[in-house]
Amino acid sequence: MNSVVRVLLALFTLHLSLVTAMAQTATNRLDSLQKEMYRLFPKQEVQEFNDVVEQLKAEALRVGDERVFYKAWGNQAIYNFTRQRQKGLDMCRDMRLYAQQHDDMFGLYTSSYANASMLSSLRHYEMAENEYLKCIEFLVNNFPDEDRAPVYLALAKIYQNQNKLDKVRECADKVLAAPRSTNLHKLTALSYKCLSFSQIDGSQKESFNQIYEERKRLQAEVGHEDDFSLLIEFTHALLNEEYDVAMKLVNQMTPIDQKKSMSRIYEKQRKFEEALMWYRIYRAYYDSINAAIFRQQSTEQNVELSVARAESEAKDLRLANQELQLHQQEQELRHRQMEAEAAEHELRQRQLEAEAAELELKNRDAELANAAMQLEQASLNSEVKEWQYRQQLAEMEAQKNAEEARRLSQTYIFIIIGIVVAALSIFTYRRMKQVRKLKAINEELRTAYEQLEHTTTVKNRIENELRIARDIQMTMVPEVFPDRADLDMHAYIQPAKEVGGDFYTFLLVDRPDDEDHSEALLYFCIGDVSGKGVPASLFMAQTTRLFRSMAAQGLMPAEIANRMNRELSEHNDQGMFVTMFIGLADLHTGHMDFCNCGHNPPVVNGEFLNVESNAPLALWPEMDFMGEEMDDIRGQRLLLYTDGLNEAEDESQNQFGDDHLLELMQQHLDYDAQQTIDMLHEAVAEHVGNALPSDDLTMLCIKIKK
Repeated sequence: MNSVVRVLLALFTLHLSLVTAMAQTATNRLDSLQKEMYRLFPKQEVQEFNDVVEQLKAEALRVGDERVFYKAWGNQAIYNFTRQRQKGLDMCRDMRLYAQQHDDMFGLYTSSYANASMLSSLRHYEMAENEYLKCIEFLVNNFPDEDRAPVYLALAKIYQNQNKLDKVRECADKVLAAPRSTNLHKLTALSYKCLSFSQIDGSQKESFNQIYEERKRLQAEVGHEDDFSLLIEFTHALLNEEYDVAMKLVNQMTPIDQKKSMSRIYEKQRKFEEALMWYRIYRAYYDSINAAIFRQQSTEQNVELSVARAESEAKDLRLANQELQLHQQEQELRHRQMEAEAAEHELRQRQLEAEAAELELKNRDAELANAAMQLEQASLNSEVKEWQYRQQLAEMEAQKNAEEARRLSQTYIFIIIGIVVAALSIFTYRRMKQVRKLKAINEELRTAYEQLEHTTTVKNRIENELRIARDIQMTMVPEVFPDRADLDMHAYIQPAKEVGGDFYTFLLVDRPDDEDHSEALLYFCIGDVSGKGVPASLFMAQTTRLFRSMAAQGLMPAEIANRMNRELSEHNDQGMFVTMFIGLADLHTGHMDFCNCGHNPPVVNGEFLNVESNAPLALWPEMDFMGEEMDDIRGQRLLLYTDGLNEAEDESQNQFGDDHLLELMQQHLDYDAQQTIDMLHEAVAEHVGNALPSDDLTMLCIKIKK
């Protein structure tokens, strides 16, 4: 008995060891696949990454780890979105549908988090912020023990991009105060908090240094750096005026960050000319990247529209095919019903034949009985018993045959009824399945049509609003020019988008100087706001208003530039600026005072005017702008323009060029102002061809007659 117990215990121990080993093996494989997924996440090996994630999802389902399953799926959607937008969106939608079908709350949370990440990468910050806030509310209500640090860090990134520094610090403090935040999450939170105190004027230097030291201690504890380490070290050196250290750190940055950081170093040292030079280099590099991204996004949108159109046509074709199949199945059902009715009719016919056979059998029995009676009368007494015995045998045989015939007919009836019932059941099941599938397809098509209708409505509304904004902006640019014998003036403006940042304007002042003389002064300007679209148009409107207001006060161009610079620099958190050429011409004497604020030099009679470049407006409020003058500009043609003229690109990205501009101006010295503008407009249009405009185009031509 004891030996049996020992054997059972040994078998149980062996079974437990095998189960433990299998569980450990499954855990090790799950961990190995997760590490491989995170290793491939920052790389471009798309197929290998997707293969590893599919294996990880399958293994997580097999061992019942739903969190690893949905986290892997969410990472896969975000990874593919950064490389092929529609594929990532489809994966996110499929994950949400799967979670809804399985009533899985963690799956719904993960799909919402992935959707918010995609919106953030598209710079739809308001929509992404709402999604992240919903994620936090979802975790509080359904998973109170789940770590919310990743969501708060994602919100901090959005607020950092929007320059909402108080909210950045609020999110960072929540991560630092959370009991389940990892040291790596806390390190990232301290990085965001550092950056929120990194104003270059040094007003919050003490707060920055305090958090910087706290971050250094935590970084030593973690054992490695985060993505912000280089930027924070550079900011620390810059705020503490360690310029040599800052210069060394710049060499480790990306090309675009190098250019921006060099501008920040010189600005901190108050070397504004060098700061302006590097800032221009940075903006040119940044605009070229944005232009490439814009062209790529336009191509992707066209491809996505073509794919969506093809999918819609394919869905219509599938629906027509399904309707045809359904019609054929209905015809087949009617045919089978007719066959079933024919089989039932044949069954009734056989029942009647069986009853007739039974009746005939009874008639024959009666005839045999009559024959037996006649034989009994004719036979001897010795044959009576034999005849009775045979009669009994015949009756038994007849009864047996009748019962067998009835059993056989009942069997046939049951078989036929079973076949008919089975056929009808199968057909009914298939019909119901097809109807459900057709309803699902119709619901999917209805949802797609509603989404398309909503998207079209939103697009039309945005286009209408932009069209109204363009009309309003164009009313701010004068289109009627003075009709005077001593002044020839004309202009042209064409935004690259619905609205733009280029502008020109003028103000003609006629007033008496003394009893015998009068003054005729022409204030004029042309400008180019950094960037394009609605933000640039709003900045342009403010700049135009300030110029006209200060010109009406009779100020000189340099003083107008100084006052406008101080006004525009206030609350300029977005770092926008405007290049301008401001001029004041006396129509009687031809004397011209002007101030160039970082704008392209004008062309006078086919040659560039030698001007002081200065800096653009709105960058540094303490900047002092220098004014210049010309003794007499009468009889000379003055052309002002924005870089949408000389930097206009054709389909091969070849620019119009300064040399080409001077050549055209020298070839047509006898043209008046309107002829000059029309000639240049036609030359630019011929050069650009079918290429999309890369920048706003504005030209202003002035000629004071003798």
